Amino acid sequence: MKKALFITGLIILLSVSCRGPLAKPEAAEQPSGMMGNQAMTGAAKMEAPKLEREELTIEPVQGGVTIAELFTNKKDYSGKTVKIKGKVTKVNPEIMGKNWIHIQDGTMSDGQFDLTITSDFVPEIGSILTIEGKIALDKDFGYGYTYQVLMEEAKIVQ
Repeated sequence: MKKALFITGLIILLSVSCRGPLAKPEAAEQPSGMMGNQAMTGAAKMEAPKLEREELTIEPVQGGVTIAELFTNKKDYSGKTVKIKGKVTKVNPEIMGKNWIHIQDGTMSDGQFDLTITSDFVPEIGSILTIEGKIALDKDFGYGYTYQVLMEEAKIVQ
């Protein structure tokens, strides 16, 4: 009997406290923080990660491009495979089945000095590498993660 009362009380508590079909009518009202038809979720409030610009001078690889060239002429590189040489400044492994690498080469265009790269390898932060990969433009992964220029499927080249 005590067990039945406990379970009944738990069900009532959960149905009142959650905003499910048994919730009170005022639960259906629009919560504060709504913008148009979209709720201001934590993801909508997120800001792009802040990256520190390092003072570098890295000679471009022969036949390659610089970060400044990529951002200045990004449409020319869309869908093409390019080589770039840079210093690894940040690594986020195993996110969405990829490793996310940030490199800088000391160049900048319109405030853009960092290139984000996806790969299956995990480099050491601080290493200087020559990397080759396919350039994608205006990639939006949601949750505030959008990239004007992104190098995908990158490989280390010698």
